[in-house]
Amino acid sequence: MLNKLKDTAKHTFIYSIGNLSTKIIGLLLLPLYTAKLSLSNYGRFTILEITSMFLTMVLGLRIVSAMMRWSAETEDRDEQGKILFNSYFILLIMAITINIIFAPLKPWLSQLFFSSIDYSHLFTVIFAIIGLEMVNQVPMNLFRFKGKPIVYSAFFASKLVVVLIFNIYFLVYAEIGVIGIFYSQLIANVIQMLCTIPILLKNFNYKYDRSLIKEMLGYSIPLIFSAISVQLLVIGDKYIIKYLLDYSQVGIYSLGYKIAGVLNVFVVQAFALGFLPIAYKMQNSPDAEIFFKKVFKYLSMILVFGALGLSLFSREILLIFAQKPEFYIAYKIVPLITIAFIFKGIQYMFLLGFHYVKKTKYVAYIVTLVLFINIGLNFILIPKLGIWGAALTTVVSSLLISVISYFVSQRFYPVKYEIGKMLLVFAVGFALYCMSGFLADANIYFGIGVKIVLCLAFPILLYIFKFYEKTELDKMKKVVNKFRK
Repeated sequence: MLNKLKDTAKHTFIYSIGNLSTKIIGLLLLPLYTAKLSLSNYGRFTILEITSMFLTMVLGLRIVSAMMRWSAETEDRDEQGKILFNSYFILLIMAITINIIFAPLKPWLSQLFFSSIDYSHLFTVIFAIIGLEMVNQVPMNLFRFKGKPIVYSAFFASKLVVVLIFNIYFLVYAEIGVIGIFYSQLIANVIQMLCTIPILLKNFNYKYDRSLIKEMLGYSIPLIFSAISVQLLVIGDKYIIKYLLDYSQVGIYSLGYKIAGVLNVFVVQAFALGFLPIAYKMQNSPDAEIFFKKVFKYLSMILVFGALGLSLFSREILLIFAQKPEFYIAYKIVPLITIAFIFKGIQYMFLLGFHYVKKTKYVAYIVTLVLFINIGLNFILIPKLGIWGAALTTVVSSLLISVISYFVSQRFYPVKYEIGKMLLVFAVGFALYCMSGFLADANIYFGIGVKIVLCLAFPILLYIFKFYEKTELDKMKKVVNKFRK
């Protein structure tokens, strides 16, 4: 079990380093976007980007989830190759089909987003990106399954560097605005596809299996509905803000969401990438419950620590990277959004129980129920509280999914998670953040110093409140002594 914990930590760390490129590129692009785009156009770009991501997720049929699940059940390389080939075949057909079906809708979409049909060509680019993103999921998840986080991260980072280079060219030199951002993504996806095709060809077992496809779709289709609900939970508030307020408020909210999203990229997504292949292989192990309890405990700690750091320093981050003063106010919603991401990471552990027993329909039920609550709360709170209402709704929705999924999943795959330790971590983090409220009028350098002290106090307070077990402390001491030598 210890080796599995080490593997989880190692893979999560490597994926986190790979995802670091996402945030580095994002931060490098932030001054560019805020300088070259108005607040309204930044909001418009956000709506187009999240719509593209939503369609990629839904139209991809969650086939890669089924691919990972089926591949984990066999050691036969020929069988794994067949699963890989059929997964790619489905997604390639879907990518071609959606580009044909959506072609007549481009003028209407241009009118919807820009009040003009002059931007129809932009949607040609966007749908091409969606198709490429769908098929490129297969080789990237192949790297995950084979336990090659370094290769995954290398491809991921390289793609982002290409996006950065072409963004600079199209926005600074060509000066073509929003469409230049999407041109950059198109070029990066084409390059990624060309580079990964030779790897896929070596791993394919060219056997079309209709019954296999039927089984995989039977597993993934409930995940499609849950994916729709999950994505609408993530992006729906931005559409509602646009409907009830305007694009400038979408821009402010999205910028705050992006800063808080550092926690999602560094911890939640990196953890999910590294943990899932190991979790599938551990589910029937005698040590499974102890393993999942330990992972949950320290995941909670890392999530809260990350949220605390982002919440304390969000204002300084925006002062450095945002180029226009109207963007600065976004820092105020960062603490609320980070709480939502804490619950997102925690609920990931609970929802996995449904995957272990292949009862993914319950994921769809839970997330869909919360989606309706989310939409209702957004329409109630946004008119009264503005973007604060959207942020508060996001927190409530994430909390509800966590609570409901915990109690339901215990019926199928019971694990005695240390909920008390998680609540302790949250209480300590919240108390430290509240202390920073006294720094509102303090000198900026003094304030930064105090915030650093508050962050350093977090693990110390956990020690005082007996968060760590003696065996864990002993192992930590051994690691420290090893580095001293």
